[in-house]
Amino acid sequence: MRVTSVISAAVLALCSANVSAQVPKAPTYDAGALMRQAEQSFQQNQMQRNLQKRDALPPEMVLNDATSLAVERFKFQGNKLFSNEQLQRVAAPYADKTLNQHDVNQLIHAITEAYRQTGWLVQVYIPQQNLDAKELIVQVVESIPPNRPVK
Repeated sequence: MRVTSVISAAVLALCSANVSAQVPKAPTYDAGALMRQAEQSFQQNQMQRNLQKRDALPPEMVLNDATSLAVERFKFQGNKLFSNEQLQRVAAPYADKTLNQHDVNQLIHAITEAYRQTGWLVQVYIPQQNLDAKELIVQVVESIPPNRPVK
């Protein structure tokens, strides 16, 4: 019996040594990799939110050579970077006039160029609307430039 208890003790000691050797080490974390992963996740979520917003935007108005719009003032939608007053100054040369398709395209280009000069990319268009009104709605879809961090 004595030999059996010594052998049992030895086997028990070996088993406990193997169990303690099999405990996994605590994982090491790379802070930079975790930060990049979090930024990528945030950017993907933001892109999904932007796509959802764009789906909710009104459709674009179809303009042709016969288009003639008597416009006294402009109403801007979707602008956050520039205030309405700033965009009114950009659009001032087109106010209180009858605009044709070419004039509307020039207005859109002027607004887009104002954003581009600040490093921002935008889509500007005229949504479908009542043309009898003297106010022309201009839709601005601002995008975050790829070289600027998300706030």
